[in-house]
Amino acid sequence: MSTATAPKEFLPVYLIVGDDPHLTSEALEKLVEGKDNSSINEFGATEEFDSIVQAIVTPSMFGDRRTIVVHDVDRFAAEHQRQLIAYLESPVPDATLILIGAKMSSQMLAAGRKSGHVLDVAKGKRSDLLLWLKHEFSAKGLDAGGDATNALLEAVGEQRLALSQAVDELSLAMPRGGRVTPKQIVRQFQSRSDVKLFGFIDAVAERHQSVALETLHYLMGQGESVNMLFWTLTRHFRMLLIAAESSAVEVGRELGIQPWRAEKLVRQARGFKRGALLEAYQLLAEADVKIKKSEEPESLTLERVVVAISRPTPRQRS
Repeated sequence: MSTATAPKEFLPVYLIVGDDPHLTSEALEKLVEGKDNSSINEFGATEEFDSIVQAIVTPSMFGDRRTIVVHDVDRFAAEHQRQLIAYLESPVPDATLILIGAKMSSQMLAAGRKSGHVLDVAKGKRSDLLLWLKHEFSAKGLDAGGDATNALLEAVGEQRLALSQAVDELSLAMPRGGRVTPKQIVRQFQSRSDVKLFGFIDAVAERHQSVALETLHYLMGQGESVNMLFWTLTRHFRMLLIAAESSAVEVGRELGIQPWRAEKLVRQARGFKRGALLEAYQLLAEADVKIKKSEEPESLTLERVVVAISRPTPRQRS
């Protein structure tokens, strides 16, 4: 697979291959950067395949170039993957199709190279991860040596999304320019059962849909309980409802949480339009009923509500 960056010309096909939600999200953001929200349609494995096909082949009413993003293509049925491969071999000229998956068949990769570009966003070596992590600390105004970066890897794991969120948390808890030590990392993250949930919860609350879904699939793949994930998400949105009409000081006092966490809740709550948080919480309540009645697989119910709540706003796509 090609490891080069995407070419400047606007191609009809891009394939983003990798199992790290943070890296795949970064690659997608670079591809759609500056594009008009009205020209972008995003789909996942939980949606009807016919809807995806229709979006791909339907011409734009305004004559502009359309962008169709399809997540988790490796989770599609074999027949649907064959249909996508057939399209890749002869794509329409007025649209760009971006396929994202943890892995793809050799046939799909070959068809993608023929009509467009393949982006490999694999994690790389541990040394690459350590260098990236040092840059993350530096970008947040923190000084961290090799002992601290290794300690964070031990505490959080090697998923870049979780690491990025952990660095963000440390930057809110420490003064800018501070020196991060292994002891501080242990103190910040010890006895924290939800460390690996940072990426998932924040991605949903900040409406980064592709990251939210990919992180959810990663967590479920690691054996995390769907009920636990759903309960944690619902609890977070209950706190966001409180934060929507309050200051960080008031939120911290009412919920009994640290200032940095109260500030994050207020920031996330204000990222939703008026009434949108209440609608999101209502969707979670409806999903809770479905789960309790076993109307469909619990994992599917959770995926559907994550898709609905984390759908990006026009501002995030523009």
